[in-house]
Amino acid sequence: MTAAPHSLEAPVPRGLAHHPGPDPADGHERAFHEATVVRGEPASEYFRASGISACAEANGGICTFRMGRSTAVYQITNAPLLAEEVLAPSTDANRDLFGDFMGSLDHDHPDRPAKRAAVERSLGNAKFVEQLEPHIRRHTAGYLAAAAGRELPLDDFALSLVAHVDSLVPGVLDLTERPLPEYLHSPEYGEVVRGFFDLASDVISNVNPDAMRQVDVIVPFVRDLLTSNFRSLSRAPESNLIRRYFALWGVPFTREGVGQLDVARVKELGTVVVATYDTTALSLLWALGHLETSPEVKAQVVAEARSRRRPETTSTSGGPHAGPSVTELAVLEAVRLGGSNPCALWRRTTRPVVLRHRGTDVTVPAGTMMWLDRRQANRDPAVFPRPGRFDPDNIRAITRSDRETLSSLLSRTRYEINSFSMINARRNPRKCPGRLFSVRIQAAVLTELYGRHDVTAHGIDLRLKHQAAMPRPAGAGTITIQDATR
Repeated sequence: MTAAPHSLEAPVPRGLAHHPGPDPADGHERAFHEATVVRGEPASEYFRASGISACAEANGGICTFRMGRSTAVYQITNAPLLAEEVLAPSTDANRDLFGDFMGSLDHDHPDRPAKRAAVERSLGNAKFVEQLEPHIRRHTAGYLAAAAGRELPLDDFALSLVAHVDSLVPGVLDLTERPLPEYLHSPEYGEVVRGFFDLASDVISNVNPDAMRQVDVIVPFVRDLLTSNFRSLSRAPESNLIRRYFALWGVPFTREGVGQLDVARVKELGTVVVATYDTTALSLLWALGHLETSPEVKAQVVAEARSRRRPETTSTSGGPHAGPSVTELAVLEAVRLGGSNPCALWRRTTRPVVLRHRGTDVTVPAGTMMWLDRRQANRDPAVFPRPGRFDPDNIRAITRSDRETLSSLLSRTRYEINSFSMINARRNPRKCPGRLFSVRIQAAVLTELYGRHDVTAHGIDLRLKHQAAMPRPAGAGTITIQDATR
């Protein structure tokens, strides 16, 4: 019998349990490709069906497997294992996908802090985001008034609503001349603008380079977006994300400046724009799906929305303290269960790294794929009392004191829920800079929706959709809203 060609492979780290896989030559590579790319199964389902998850569960949440010639470490807990400095971007195709976007840059790239700050100074600023709420509520109300009385696909409702609000709220995108919903339904750009991160995630999480071919439509979309909205962007305030990037590049926001942008910068800007609405819309879709299939929690959200005030809790000093509202807890709970990032993602180590596991130091070689199965990690029964159930008490269980706020729950030093990071690196330097804006806008939209409308939905299936790299419900269903104030 011929020996398997292990000589081309990196050694499996000693001290961690190992799952050999169905093929002695390539471990899980062909089986993973068949399951995730050919059959379109979510990566998390493959890990569960193949036995890798069970291997990790039996061994403290971590095990190894082979993906062809690469060693892989698989994790199903949200504890940080290593530092960001030893991790490369997830794929060599990152720059082709996202241009010079901050997520495509190495940790020590000199441009990365300023690019992150360009977003974080607005969308991560609690005071700024709070000031946006009246505008969010007003533009949401206008959209809902036009949608009332019609049965609409829930996924299109969530996406179009968020794109509408993000386009019109002052100081964020300011796309008032040709708002984003016009592009979502455009025959030229609609497929990619609606599914940009699905295509990108197919490249990354499913290791499928063929999906790269469709992504480049983002370039003419961004050029059209900038020229069609040139006047409104010219008048936009300093906080506008697009104008901040032009300032960062040292490029004047003129028609000539727009025309001179190279492809890498156009893709970078496209990634920022799409990320602003698309990830929030997907999270909102999960929030609506869970609320509409959870009558008890929905009733709490409706009651809070119609009370027209935020609930107060009492601090240890005896004074009032405005903690997270029920609606905000529900949004975080939907983020935990569904989220807006692929169910499993990976990063590659750039040098040998020592992991501390169960009191033992384990050295993993350079080039190791560090996989986090976030879908299972976010359902860790050691962290969440009812891990598989939509229940705001799961979020209350991770609060550390009665001084907890939404900002503190979303801080970089919190690891209990991984839905805003690639993997849980120490200090979380790549945690989404717009996460506070995303959660707050969803809470404001839900408050406006349930505070002023009666909502019914049908056909929702909250299992993971197949043939979708991003975590989408298997059945988004439909929604109908009626004005409850008449």
